[in-house]
Amino acid sequence: MAILERHREQVAIQGGDLPEILLPTNCPGCGIGLELEELRAHNYVCTHCGHHFRLGADVWVALIADSGSWNERWADVRSHDLLDWTVPKPYQETVERLLEDGLNEAVRTGTCTLDGKPIWLATFDFGFVGGTLSIVAGERLARGMEQAASSGTPYVLISASGGARMQEGVLALMQLAKVNAAVGRLHDAGVPYFSVLTDPTFGGTAASLALLGDINIAEPGASIGFTGPRVIKQATYADLPPGFQSAEFQLAHGQVDMVLPRTELRPLLAHLLEMHT
Repeated sequence: MAILERHREQVAIQGGDLPEILLPTNCPGCGIGLELEELRAHNYVCTHCGHHFRLGADVWVALIADSGSWNERWADVRSHDLLDWTVPKPYQETVERLLEDGLNEAVRTGTCTLDGKPIWLATFDFGFVGGTLSIVAGERLARGMEQAASSGTPYVLISASGGARMQEGVLALMQLAKVNAAVGRLHDAGVPYFSVLTDPTFGGTAASLALLGDINIAEPGASIGFTGPRVIKQATYADLPPGFQSAEFQLAHGQVDMVLPRTELRPLLAHLLEMHT
């Protein structure tokens, strides 16, 4: 693809200083010992096997946004235990513990610039209850998309999610319809919407907003699907093809438009923004 060829030699480009993150001693993909500085220089991609480490929202913001341009929105909107969920442990207790650890919901959204061009950026954080879509996450996504549509500002989504948050029941499932309606407003307004699927993107998130982008980009080796293979086999009584939930399988069957290494993502997004704006 011509777009990819133009950026094939541009690697390890990032918008600002990457925050420190905890990593295992050895790469989960190949078992080779890791050097943190080497990983940081390659955007947390193993230089031996290409394994893409899962990243938190703060690292994604540093990778995508120009340094000093990030303006987070609605960070003060927080989750509450509306259903009094207590099994296996109190839901509110889980949320408060994660907030104390410095996380801020499963989705963070705001405005920034990418290579000098203004965008809306939303990124899931799998570390917050598995990146599940909650009432707050859905509200942040929908508000950002609606404002992007009204202002004509391109929208970039980084997804890493287990789906809807079961502790919020049907209220979480309703967020899928709400956010999909907001995606429709982006499309109606002709505003570019670029979706990046990272490992893992599952459940209602994969079945809705994550695969509704004008261009859907997946990271190599990312797991993408609706539910686990065992559940699918029990429901369909069919033998499933090997690797059917990999990013590469999704590309071969038309679910995503490209599989792109993380080191090439930022320059590609910058080029797409230039083309569309």
